Amino acid sequence: MTMPWRFSMTLATAFLAATSSLAFAQGPMPTSHGWAPQSSSEAMIPSCPPGGMMPGYGPACPPGYGPGPQQVQPDIFYDDDSPLDLVIRETIRRSWVRVEYLNWNIKDPGSRLLGAPIATGDPRVPFQAFDPGNIPRVGVQAFVPDTGNFSFENLPAMRLAVGAPTEWGSFEADIWGALTARSSMNIDPVFDPALGATLIPAVTLTVNGAPSDSQMILFDAGYHAEMRSSMWGAQGNWVGNPVTPQNSLVLAPVVGIRYVKLNEELEISGTDITTGTSPRISSKSNNNLVGPQVGVRASVDSKWLSLGIEPKVMFGINRHQDTVRSSQIFDAANSSFSTNEDTDFAPAFNMPGYAKLHLTENFSLFAGYELLWLSNITRPTQSIVYDSPALSTDPPQIRLQKHREQLLAHGFMIGGEFRFR
Repeated sequence: MTMPWRFSMTLATAFLAATSSLAFAQGPMPTSHGWAPQSSSEAMIPSCPPGGMMPGYGPACPPGYGPGPQQVQPDIFYDDDSPLDLVIRETIRRSWVRVEYLNWNIKDPGSRLLGAPIATGDPRVPFQAFDPGNIPRVGVQAFVPDTGNFSFENLPAMRLAVGAPTEWGSFEADIWGALTARSSMNIDPVFDPALGATLIPAVTLTVNGAPSDSQMILFDAGYHAEMRSSMWGAQGNWVGNPVTPQNSLVLAPVVGIRYVKLNEELEISGTDITTGTSPRISSKSNNNLVGPQVGVRASVDSKWLSLGIEPKVMFGINRHQDTVRSSQIFDAANSSFSTNEDTDFAPAFNMPGYAKLHLTENFSLFAGYELLWLSNITRPTQSIVYDSPALSTDPPQIRLQKHREQLLAHGFMIGGEFRFR
């Protein structure tokens, strides 16, 4: 079972255990907690048996007292008030569920060069193209693309949140996920009259770590670069009773656990007819952040509107796996592979702000904006070492390097909240 599934199962088990034990401890709730008064339409049962004393009924009925009615609370879920029935009924009747649509932006990788620096000049500016063995390719100039046009904005996502109030606070949990985002570019050879040469894309390489003007991978029949990013997470929190119950601004402590998964992949591919190769370079990063979190919920509530903000800090770790692969580098048989798995301390910060419009006692419209900051994560654009041996016939040296950075995700959310009462 993978880490995400283990985390989800643990969170669900904790939710059921916490709400069940607390509901059992409370027992039946009085009218002030949401129970409706009894009405004349409720079910009736005899208050004592005909004929007076019977085992199990206690004292006999008064003389002449026949079967009498006694009002009881009707129950659409269960037939009696056994402890298990009370646990489940109290949990369901006092819980809430919220469904949200999210529109998120994930920090783009910036203008990362998809190649190595060259010895002289800027590789984004056209330069002389070279074949393996430092042989100039006549009438051809090359340039190195970057990730400046890659963007991960307006990503659709969904979140499901549930909560169960208790006498000592409430347990809340949610799970959310965004669709995989894709950003790519395709570049074909083009003749540039100003240069008097054909302009093609390239991946420049260092030679045993030293910058070079002549070591490069060329693409004279098309170039494709694509980056994919996917993100999802879950959390479970215990929200304590307000520490300022008499104030208009209500403050409540929040303690819980959070999990965030961020997967990203960069792929560079294309074809070079001159060398008879289809070079390909791919880099993958798989981040798993998990840890305890603490925070505070500040809210202002009225009959029709609630406003709130909930900053939280996670003291977590990031268990990440990173890989870099290459194939057909200078030769159809040349390939390389490197991988690394590591664990880093990775604190995170989350701050949603929200507004609820209470349309009825049971339903509210929900809208807000949320910020999520992650630290010590790996991203594929910065994990590649674009290196090569002195001889192009030797195995390629394109490999993985250790790099950590920060990521900011943010966006708005809208939805609806239904309360069982």
